[in-house]
Amino acid sequence: MSLQQWLLLCVPAFFWGSAFIFMEIALPTFSPLMIVAGRMGIAAIVLNLIVQFQGKQLPKSATVWAECAALSTVNNLLPFGLVVWGQQHIDASLASILIASAPVFTLVIASAVGKERLTLLRGLGVLLSFSGVVVLIDFQVLRDLDPRGLGELAMLGAALCYSLSGFWGQRFRAIPAEIVSTMTITMGSLIAIPLMLWVETPSRADFEGAWSWPAGLSVVALGVFSTALAYVVYFKLLAEIGVVNTSLVSFLVPLSALIMSLTFLNERLSGETIVGMSLILVGLGVLDGRFLKKRFN
Repeated sequence: MSLQQWLLLCVPAFFWGSAFIFMEIALPTFSPLMIVAGRMGIAAIVLNLIVQFQGKQLPKSATVWAECAALSTVNNLLPFGLVVWGQQHIDASLASILIASAPVFTLVIASAVGKERLTLLRGLGVLLSFSGVVVLIDFQVLRDLDPRGLGELAMLGAALCYSLSGFWGQRFRAIPAEIVSTMTITMGSLIAIPLMLWVETPSRADFEGAWSWPAGLSVVALGVFSTALAYVVYFKLLAEIGVVNTSLVSFLVPLSALIMSLTFLNERLSGETIVGMSLILVGLGVLDGRFLKKRFN
């Protein structure tokens, strides 16, 4: 890849990494459901405006829209909700590292259903990444149903959702990816916003009493940058450098989130976090394979 493409790859990594920071800022003011609904609604508006500006047409098939609603549930609503809920109990840096385990779930599921072969090298990658997860998670707090342990499990649940959504998303190969993204985000917002209004029923007094400009702007940034524009750049990369090179973003997201959480949230890394993150990233590198090929070829 060229230097320009490497720099472009850093853009979605920065946007997705910053999502953990924005959620941390928004949580003291807004509930997890309000954050998810706001993020989805704002992103849907931006993506639809982009599609209209490009002169593209969205499919009119009710079946396709219904399938997009199902995809959005697995790829957006559930993982967004799990992440923002879990971040009430764990640091942004730890959340981003645990989310990075998504490719491991993908390979294990693909191997279980016979779509991929679990080679010895890939098995080593799974083992290394799983070891990193074990180092990061305190199983004592899981046994006691401690909020921190539940927050960690929420991140792994979100990673599993992202893995499952990849298999479901294969149904849409015939539709341009940016169109599918716009449709799924739109359907997700049409589910999340009514659900939030029904469950939360936020009043004017709620906003006046607890409003915070940093929190409000963080939700806007989540929708515009961490969702809408991140998808636009991501699909541009898919077209230019292919899915294999674009998958390198999995390595960059936790690193960008880690740097930003240390800089802006004053979080501190424990020895377990450093070891766990290193094991997960090395495991992902082994799963990816290209680094080892360059080293030994």
